Amino acid sequence: MYCAVNNKVMPVEEATISIRDLSILRGYGIFDFFRTDQGIPLFLDDHLARLSYSSNKVFPKASLDIKAVKDTVLRLMTYNNKPLSGIRIVRTGGVTPDGYEPGTPNLIITQEDISFPSDEKYKNGVKLISYEFQRELVEVKTISYMTGIWLQDRVHEAGAYDILYHQDKKVSELTRSNFFIVDNNETLITPAVNILKGVTRKKVIELAGKFMKVEEREITLREVSEAKETFLTGTTKRVLPVTQIDDSIIGNGKPGPKTKAIMEAFEKLENEYFDNNRKN
Repeated sequence: MYCAVNNKVMPVEEATISIRDLSILRGYGIFDFFRTDQGIPLFLDDHLARLSYSSNKVFPKASLDIKAVKDTVLRLMTYNNKPLSGIRIVRTGGVTPDGYEPGTPNLIITQEDISFPSDEKYKNGVKLISYEFQRELVEVKTISYMTGIWLQDRVHEAGAYDILYHQDKKVSELTRSNFFIVDNNETLITPAVNILKGVTRKKVIELAGKFMKVEEREITLREVSEAKETFLTGTTKRVLPVTQIDDSIIGNGKPGPKTKAIMEAFEKLENEYFDNNRKN
């Protein structure tokens, strides 16, 4: 397998960065992650736009050449010839002179195997557990996942799929996904603030808006427990039904009709994207 460090493609075994990099010493850095399928990077420009936003927020004095990043991604895909994969683009804090001050950022691009939830999870839905927590720099896709990883034992013990974060009785997001509910008026609602705005989330809002009312606003824990349907979205999850949160069963405990319609619409969007980009 090949990777790229500062836009230079090389075998993974030859890639190195300094142990003085702030990503190692302080967990300081950003990243983005997207999927390739049939050798086509899905929603690549959307992900690069978000990467650019994150980079400008965290590294305002060190601009990122997005065109060079895109060229390197496409070149790396040619080297690895891995039609189905995940591509991770990481920008680190760079070598620090004093253990705290940022240096010149490093850019690391890797390609890796990915997996999707099982067919059973899409058919029957998954369980979440809730936890009170708010990420730092929440609108930025940072490399810090300390709390989510630390809580994995609790997730496994509960027989759950993931964690739904909340603060002051208002839900925000999961560890690596966005969250939606369908209320009793059959309105699709997703948190508007204190979240990372995912690319899949963006596409779902656009798709659902064609056949139902969509709102971006605060969602309380009580609204979640009373919702008719809930689901999560993410790059390697697509649209995944949620049928239980803690001890509360959502709706009738099965994926609902609106969730199923959105799942089908998103699958169609993906297929159209691949078809259009294959022709181009």
